[in-house]
Amino acid sequence: VGLADRAVLRVAGQGAARFLQGICSQDVAGLVGAGKKAAPAAFLSPRGKVLCDSIIVARDSNEFLIDCYGSVAKSLLRLLVRHRLREPLVIEDVSASHKVVACLPDEAIATEDQGVGGLNTQQSSLQDFFEDPRFSAMGLRAVLEAGDASALLAEGAVADLSAYHFWRMCCTIPEGPSDLPADAVLPLHANLDLLNFVSFDKGCYIGQELTARTKHRGAVRRRFFSAFAAKDCDPQDLLDSFALSPNLPLPVDAMRQAANPDGSTDLPGFQVFKHEGSDAETDAPTEEARAVQLMRPYEQTWHPCGSLSSAVGNVGLLLLRCEGSFNNAKDFRDRSALPEGTKISSKQGMLIGIRPPPYAFIE
Repeated sequence: VGLADRAVLRVAGQGAARFLQGICSQDVAGLVGAGKKAAPAAFLSPRGKVLCDSIIVARDSNEFLIDCYGSVAKSLLRLLVRHRLREPLVIEDVSASHKVVACLPDEAIATEDQGVGGLNTQQSSLQDFFEDPRFSAMGLRAVLEAGDASALLAEGAVADLSAYHFWRMCCTIPEGPSDLPADAVLPLHANLDLLNFVSFDKGCYIGQELTARTKHRGAVRRRFFSAFAAKDCDPQDLLDSFALSPNLPLPVDAMRQAANPDGSTDLPGFQVFKHEGSDAETDAPTEEARAVQLMRPYEQTWHPCGSLSSAVGNVGLLLLRCEGSFNNAKDFRDRSALPEGTKISSKQGMLIGIRPPPYAFIE
């Protein structure tokens, strides 16, 4: 899949690793020392909130490519240049000459579309690809020169970008400004600690103090969950009938079959792909429209409990206010976020099923 909504920035020069080490949440020095190709990293505000998420790709100890969402590339470039001061570094946007490509696993592709999205290893060398460092179920990823990316994508059938984002929702992976609006969400609320974005062992960086305090106070009550709607049934009952292992993402075929073709099961979040004739600006849901409510099994009234963010059709992401602290992955394995039998719905009355992030159940 060619990820056309991504941009690529380049930081190069003597001291590039040290420079990035001081302004992002990832241990960039450790990335180079461990010989890894890539690692996820968040850039935070002084208030400790996420400005943007990214994946840093190390070419060597003095050259890095930053894979980020296209709409935040300009603001991230300004941030990097502002903090460069007198460092002898080259910081530039190389999106015109470099492209991001993903190779999705078979389970990410709907049955009727099988044969697209993956790479034929007889046709293509995988040496430039690396396992998605956020969650291995997302498949492989690479930042390639534009010519190589075009040649690779021309070799065979290619999945649509919507397949990538649909699978991202099934895997509970927040990404980009719809899920992480600038300076609005704490990294732990966005599951970034569970997705390997945050190093708690490295030294100081912008936003580090508040991030560490949130972690060690043990009061993380907001977390991202996968959310979905289904036609003609309670979506939570449908999910329970699958008897899925908790470390597996939502099943693509079952989610697509649960969707109503007329769009009536589309979640009222920020739909990544609009229906024909809709306008991204005028049709964007209000904060009130994205609000989600719950009713506990022993109550008769609804209470606000969170809000939907990005969505593709009937599957999306929900920032949920949990009942209890979910400070680490073990907390997800020890207890449920809500009492058993709790109903969740949109403000419009659409019943919603939720599933905890599968990567929290990988030990």
